[in-house]
Amino acid sequence: MSQYKYDEEGGQFLTFVLTFLLLVLVPLTWTLLTGASTTASSISQSWFDKRGQKVSTIKSINRRSLTNPRISKTLVAVVAGWALAAYLFQRVANAAANSSHAVYDPFHILGLATSATEKEIKKHYKRLSIKFHPDKIRLSANQTKESVESHYIELTKAYKALTDDTIRKNFELYGHPDGRQEMSMGIALPTWVVESQNNIWVLGAYGVVFGVLMPYLVARWWYGSRAKTKDGVYTSTAQTFFQHLREDTDGPRIISILAICEEFQDRNLDRRGKDANEAALKELETQVRAKLKPFGPNWQLSERHRSPSIRKALILLYAYLFRIESKNASLNQQRYLAGSTAERLLDGMLQISLAHNWLNTTEAIMHAIQCFVQAVPICEDRRVAELLQLGGMQAANARQIVAKGGEAGRAGVQGFFALDEPTRKSCAGVKQEQMDHMMKVAGDWPRLELVDAFFKVEGERLVTSSAIVQFVVKVRTLPPKKDDVLLVDGRRAGPHTDGSMDIRSGVEDVDDSSSKQGKSSSDSSADSGKQTLGVARAPHFLSERKPHWWLLLGDSKQNRVIVQPIKFSDVGPDKLRTYTVQFQAPPNAGLYTFVAQIRSDSYLGSDASRYVQLKVEEPSVLEEEEGGEIEDDISEPDEDTLAGQMAMMRGGKVKPSPVHGDDDDDSEGEEGDEEDSEPSDSDTDEE
Repeated sequence: MSQYKYDEEGGQFLTFVLTFLLLVLVPLTWTLLTGASTTASSISQSWFDKRGQKVSTIKSINRRSLTNPRISKTLVAVVAGWALAAYLFQRVANAAANSSHAVYDPFHILGLATSATEKEIKKHYKRLSIKFHPDKIRLSANQTKESVESHYIELTKAYKALTDDTIRKNFELYGHPDGRQEMSMGIALPTWVVESQNNIWVLGAYGVVFGVLMPYLVARWWYGSRAKTKDGVYTSTAQTFFQHLREDTDGPRIISILAICEEFQDRNLDRRGKDANEAALKELETQVRAKLKPFGPNWQLSERHRSPSIRKALILLYAYLFRIESKNASLNQQRYLAGSTAERLLDGMLQISLAHNWLNTTEAIMHAIQCFVQAVPICEDRRVAELLQLGGMQAANARQIVAKGGEAGRAGVQGFFALDEPTRKSCAGVKQEQMDHMMKVAGDWPRLELVDAFFKVEGERLVTSSAIVQFVVKVRTLPPKKDDVLLVDGRRAGPHTDGSMDIRSGVEDVDDSSSKQGKSSSDSSADSGKQTLGVARAPHFLSERKPHWWLLLGDSKQNRVIVQPIKFSDVGPDKLRTYTVQFQAPPNAGLYTFVAQIRSDSYLGSDASRYVQLKVEEPSVLEEEEGGEIEDDISEPDEDTLAGQMAMMRGGKVKPSPVHGDDDDDSEGEEGDEEDSEPSDSDTDEE
């Protein structure tokens, strides 16, 4: 044994372990509790929430059971941690009660309250001395004479500490009736850790933890972080996007790229060559081919694939978009998992497209994200696909509404709500109960209205070349049941819809009643105008999802994204929200036409767009304008001042002297009078 003193009772070591355990458990538990309460409060306060509106298959997948408890690892860790903390609390309490270093308390030893008087102490001690005197007590099976005598001595010491003046003074000064006690310092490690017979086990555990486990965890974290990008996709998948994504990527190519991603590869399936549910998969493939046939050769499944994994991925992706149910429960579950995985991969694909500033490809990927969230075919006409978001709507009926519904029929979900009832019933082909449900969904549809969009430069009336320009948009959601006016590209008929007058003076006060955003993000310094949104209505999407919108500025002629998109949410129908993005104006003067796109990441029919014009002037124009204003502001000097005389010598303008000015006026008046009188004299002479 070394010269150091260790924790023989184990109380200090357990206290040390318990302290560090609580340092981890308390904030983790707080995070879990506040997260749950925040979610509940946001649901109760949101003006729009469609939580729980899922198809039966997804409900069964998400339902908790003994085989599918769906308990997070964090929750398991917290519960296990508190169980361990309770056990350590008990051990520490027992160690403190049996410790030789416990605080001496004579009242506790005698079983008295601290407020007991001396008379009560003496009376109580007399009873105890009769009861526990060694000569009068009968030993039980588990008692010894030494323990009985020791207990009696403790009672006597406690009594004297409260009644005897000398012993009481020792107790008050040193906390013990025997006077000053030995004080020792030690290390809070149990003695068994340093005992020689346990050296091999302690060193072995130390080597396993620091030589094996810690390097393994660090390596796992390091290689895991290298294996995935910040968007949560494999680096090999990101490389696939770089290799196969092009400036003119369309819908069929997007699906093909998704199918070859690493996330959909199954090594066991590739080795076997056939899926475990091959018969059901072939039947699903036949149905998919039949659905794709009307859309032309670009949308056909290939007869040959590089691997069985790619073939299966393509079948599952198209089956998800066409909502084709399989008789095989396992394939149905895989179908929904494939749709959820594809949406996550599309987010990573979007970042690659934005890195290249490809406008058309970016719009195609955003549309694909909407389709995967709502499980509608990318290959369908957008007006038809929009109507398919209504529960129970079939593709044939949607096409009939578009063909026969006139202007309203071609307006998607908002047009369905505005259709006259006979046309709506005849084209939809559903029962009244289902029609009522569809009308409720259409009436609540969160259309986005682009109320205003313009450019401005802070403190300036003009936009000069290379100036920092702010692009400001004002938006709100407009459910059809609140206002059934048909929006075209998110806009109603009115002024400024033709792309003119899109520059506002930066010195005037622009109405920013809603939250104004920062330089290039949607994080607001104030939440005015914010109306909380709940989760989106996506009955075929595996997880709950809060709707957001992208705002970007592009040049459709050059197929370029001019300003990288920002993302925003919590837009309501009652208040306008203002969002601002900053960018540098073009270096050359001229008139530039851009397209402002606002795209939903959860819905079809909740987008807005508008062409906006930016007129860039040369800096000299602004300087001339400012110079003219300065000259106008400088007053002319008086004629009889030194400055006035010098100005007259230079040929400049001066104000007439207030003294001489009056004389000049009088003389001019007299001359005028004489001239006026002369004709009358001549007239008289002639006469």
